[in-house]
Formats: sequence, structure tokens, C-alpha cells
Amino acid sequence: MITGQAETSEAYDVAHPSEGGLDIPRAPGHWGPLGHLPLLRHGLLSTLAELGAGAPVVKLQVGAVTKYVVSDGDLAQEILGDKRQAFGRKRVIRGFRPVTGDGLLSLESREHREHRRILAPAFGRLPLARITPLICEVASEYAGRMFSGPSSGPGLDLDLDLDLDLEMLRLSADITVRCLFRSHTDQETVSWLATKAAPLSKGVLLRMLAPAWSPALPTPEFVARRRATHRLRQVVADLPARHMPAEGGDDVLSLLEGAACPARGPARISRAAVVDELVTLLVAASEATAVTLAWAWHELARHPRAEQAVQAEADAVFNSGRSLPEKLLEHLPLTTKAVMEVLRLYPVPVLPRNALREVSVGGFRFPRGAEVLINVYGIHRDPGHYPQPHTFDPDRWPSDATPLALSSAYLPFSTGAHRCIGAPFAALIAPIALAALAARFQLRPAEAGRRVRAVPGVVTRPNRLIMTASPRVGAGIGAQRVSEQPPAT
Repeated sequence: MITGQAETSEAYDVAHPSEGGLDIPRAPGHWGPLGHLPLLRHGLLSTLAELGAGAPVVKLQVGAVTKYVVSDGDLAQEILGDKRQAFGRKRVIRGFRPVTGDGLLSLESREHREHRRILAPAFGRLPLARITPLICEVASEYAGRMFSGPSSGPGLDLDLDLDLDLEMLRLSADITVRCLFRSHTDQETVSWLATKAAPLSKGVLLRMLAPAWSPALPTPEFVARRRATHRLRQVVADLPARHMPAEGGDDVLSLLEGAACPARGPARISRAAVVDELVTLLVAASEATAVTLAWAWHELARHPRAEQAVQAEADAVFNSGRSLPEKLLEHLPLTTKAVMEVLRLYPVPVLPRNALREVSVGGFRFPRGAEVLINVYGIHRDPGHYPQPHTFDPDRWPSDATPLALSSAYLPFSTGAHRCIGAPFAALIAPIALAALAARFQLRPAEAGRRVRAVPGVVTRPNRLIMTASPRVGAGIGAQRVSEQPPAT
């Protein structure tokens, strides 16, 4: 419940019709000249969850700026879909462009459509089916490195305390480079990507939220981010030299290189744009997947029945002594449901938009220049859609559920023209990587009784998630293989 000595009552102001449509009410908890800043001090995520259970749209006063918080899935879909031409993405672009350049996250209109057309084939069913063996291979190698003894053979009597956020970043960066790009790099570089490159998203959030007039001061953090961005672009620029093209030439690097090659006709994108897109996909895919996996381990450790269900499913697939099935995800429905529930509880918290003109959405009037926050976090925790919305419950999803299903109440990958192009890749690798590792070891909190706090950012990440990994008796990855043939069409 939102509480405090506010100048208004705790109820939402009632939206009332006017000549131009419904006025948008002010959120409760307004404190005179301070606006809603005292409310936000209690936590952005708790505020978003509270707003998600209230009015469809409210005004949130942050200093001198009014934010329009949209917590209704149907209105969100209208803004992102049918009315998308009336809304811009200036804060998203401002946040990402210093890191990703002119990649998909920073592009609009014609250029955005052209880049999506170039990349789209890499995320089709057959190209993704071909990388399933690689995902399992990378997960197997990761588990082997984790439990390698100091001399020879796996150290299967070891318990390891792991920084899960960092470890899953290492794994997801390796998967992205090897599976999505069909390239490779050394483990030292993978570790650098996890420790230095992925945290660049913190600077993205700061730029998104900072006032337009705020200067970029050369603080130590700012300088470190610039250096990391420069090194990241160097790392990515080296990937084409290590490229191992996929059969059919439908991997990301092949598609980008082909579009930039004048020998194949007029170049559709520049060489610089190739690096921009590789940086964009590496940063976005690595962090999003890592956070999903980290939260999944956290929730499974807190819910033994769900954990046992995932382990049983993983054992049947990875520890059976048989070759892995071709249509692997069809054999991991419980793991997929666990991933779906993680994506519901810990999504990208908000999607910023700005109104390019006065526009009516669902009868609500947004003035020109309005700063709109689509409250994905609140929509995903709306008790009207999800009973006991704050509870991790994979069984709320049907057995054939998929994270790619389109629903106004479920927006883990956004929707519309700017829906995450890598959604099919994410929906594939998260369940497979989770099951592959669950077949090998079990994770428990290393600090008993410590509360793990969700921290808002470009993604919703854990503030400090230290867990102890213990090998499971009789478990092992690597003896099985996946058929190299894609599923039959």
C-alpha cells in the first residue's frame, strides 16, 4: 500500500471525461513541491507494482517532470502497436547510442526496418534449431570448467560459492558469441565481457533517466564506461576474423557481412553498422539471458517442488545415456514454464516512450511531449491477471506455454515494431541452459537468511546473489549428443 503524509487522499484521482477524452489522474502519494519523490524513495519497483494494481494510467511527478505511467496491458499494446507512429523513443535512444551506436536499439523508422530485415533470418526456426547442439556444448564446457579440479579430472567433491549474476553473464556471453554469431573468443575475453562490458547497461539507465540538459561529467565511472565501450567495440570488431559460418549462411555475422559487402550488390549497411549491431546483440542478449538464469536459480532454490520437477526433466533429457532429442524444447515443458515465470516476475521494468503529438489512447489524452513509462513490471504483477502475483508459480502456465506467446498481460520482449528481435533466441537458450546445468549441479544460497533484493535497471537484476553450487550425485553432461539435423519441416 502506498502510504505517507500526502496532500491528496490515498485513492486515485478519478479520471473524468472532458472535451478531448479522459483526463489522466495523479497517482496517490503526492507531496506538494516534492511531487512523488518521497514515494519513489521507498523503491521504484514496489511503486511500479503498486501502480500496476491501480488505475490504468496515472501521472507521476518527478521533480519538475511529469511521467505518465501506463499500467494497463491493452493500452500498452496500443501505444507499442497501432499508435506507435505517435510515440518516439528518445530516452531509449539517448541511453543506448553511446554504447551500441546505430544498432537496432537506437534506430527508428526506415533504418530500423532495414536492419531488422537483414537480421531476421538468423532468428528463424531452422537457424535456431541448428544452434541447439552448440548451446548444449557451451553449457557442458562451462559446467566442466566450474568443477575442474586443480590437477586432473572433475573435482566432483567440491562445493563452490558463485556470484550467480557474474557467472551467468560469463555463460550467456559465451553462448551469444559462439551460437548466435558463430564465432569464438578466449575465456579471458569472455570474463572481461562479463565483468566490464555487461555493466555498461548501468550507464544506459542513468542516461535514460537524467534530464535532457544534464551534462556528461567526466567522473571516474564515466571515464571507465567510455574505456569499456571502446574495448568492447574492439573485441566485437575482431569476431568476423574468427567466424565459422553456419550452413546456409543464416547466422548473424554472415547476414551482416553480406549486407555490408559491395561485391554482392549495393551495400545495405556500412561496416561501422556491422559492429554496432554486433555490440547491440551481444550486450542485450548476454545481460538479459544472464539475469533470467540467475533469477531462475534463486527461485528454484526457494521452491523445492519446482526445483525437483526441473531436475527430473533435466535428468530424463541430459542424464539418460541416450542422444539428446532433436526437438529439445518439447522435452522441457516444466523448465520452460519456470523460465516464463521468471520473465513475468523480473522483466524489463519500464519501456519509455515520448508523445510526438497530442494523442488519445484508450480514451486517455496524452499531450504532445508527454514522457510515457509503460509499466511492464506492474502489468506482470496485476492481480487481475495473476492470482498471488508476487509468488513464483510456474504451474500458473499451461503445459504448452511459450515465452513467445503474445498477450497484453505478458510483455517480456515488448511488442510491436520494436519487439525484441532476439526473443526466439532467448526463449530457446534460457530453458536449455538452465536444464543442462540443473542436470549437473544444485544451487543453494551461500548466505542463509539473506534477502536478495531486485534492483531496477535496463533489466531487473539481483543486487547480490551468492549461491553454493554442489554436484548432483550421478549427474553428468557431455556423454550425450544432439543430432546435427534440424527438426523436420
